[in-house]
Amino acid sequence: MAKNQHPLLVFIFVITLLHCCQSQSPESKGFRLKLDRRDSHDHPFPDTIRPPITRSSYLFTIDATIGTPATKKTFIFDTGSSLVWTQCKPCIRCFKQDYPLFDPKQSSSYQKLPPNHVLARFFKRSSNGSGDFLFNMTYESGQSSSGIAAVETLTFAAPKNGRESIQGFVFGCTNNYQGDFSGNSLVTGIMGMNRSPLSLIGQMEAKAARRFSYCLPTLNSPIKSTFLRFGSDVNVKWGFQKTSFLNSGNDYSVKLVDISVAGRRLNLPGGTFSKGCILDVGSAASMLEMGAYTPVLNAVKQHLDRFNLTRVRSDSTSEGDLCYRLKPGFKNYTSMTLHFQGAKLEIGPDNLFRTISDRFCLALFGSSRLTLLGAYQQQNVRLVYDVGNQKLLFGKEDCSKDRA
Repeated sequence: MAKNQHPLLVFIFVITLLHCCQSQSPESKGFRLKLDRRDSHDHPFPDTIRPPITRSSYLFTIDATIGTPATKKTFIFDTGSSLVWTQCKPCIRCFKQDYPLFDPKQSSSYQKLPPNHVLARFFKRSSNGSGDFLFNMTYESGQSSSGIAAVETLTFAAPKNGRESIQGFVFGCTNNYQGDFSGNSLVTGIMGMNRSPLSLIGQMEAKAARRFSYCLPTLNSPIKSTFLRFGSDVNVKWGFQKTSFLNSGNDYSVKLVDISVAGRRLNLPGGTFSKGCILDVGSAASMLEMGAYTPVLNAVKQHLDRFNLTRVRSDSTSEGDLCYRLKPGFKNYTSMTLHFQGAKLEIGPDNLFRTISDRFCLALFGSSRLTLLGAYQQQNVRLVYDVGNQKLLFGKEDCSKDRA
């Protein structure tokens, strides 16, 4: 992406930052990491690990250090993909980043993935005789990241200025990135967090009690950073909604039954959401399969057109298909409710529409193949991923109050 590209195009890019082409089973069969504690607390890891999640336009990023000596990296936080990767030397093709490329030769803890490693089965062996294990992550938008699978020390922030280091962490050392990137030059790679054994939560296993949580502040909040929490640091409040993850694949997919707009159920036919609804914080806005998107779009139009608003054509594909001229004093925006199996999530106007210059637009997009709940519709919602029990719990929360 060009250096001065408009941030709205970042929005549409992040929507497509989804799934890797690799196929992994959801179990890692006993792989364990070694913890090197760097603080004075007595709590078991990773209850004290609490890395900040920071909003940068429509992206959410997590800082970590990698290697020995430690070098700082900034990763896009992505629940829709698996591998944690960062750009490395020597690089054939890389996107622009402010931090220096990671240099494996300068780290005493760097090791290429050994053939007897339990995660080696998820990578392809090089055919050039080097013995390297290779990865190739391909994303929905056509971008791809490829390089060498390796083992390193990954370090995160912990409370009270402490540090927690995970030794023996398997990551991707990218030396060839194809396609435009986010336009955020602080970013050095992606932190995959889905149910794959290769992801951050997959490699942490029981050490995280297989549970993590986050709460994303609103776009206009003065608070830009909240926390990624693990294990007993995750507080499940009374009244939280609960539904189960579907068993298919490594995505965090839940069963979506129907949608309401302005309090009216659309009664969508069974099978509309054949693949469920994917929760993906690495995507900026939500996407609906066309069998649901068209009825939702029509229902929103029907509601708003009653108020003599002026419909305007959007300036770019990143603004969506439905925009209206801002009208002073207008407050009759509608809400939308997602009816999951056993739970429901109300998406209020602040999470359903975006104000862009002199107009507001519906922050939903149609898709020919999937339905997902993106970061914009997750604002001010506490989400708890109880991966060990295959449950999603959620409830409304003022995320600006998620402090240490």
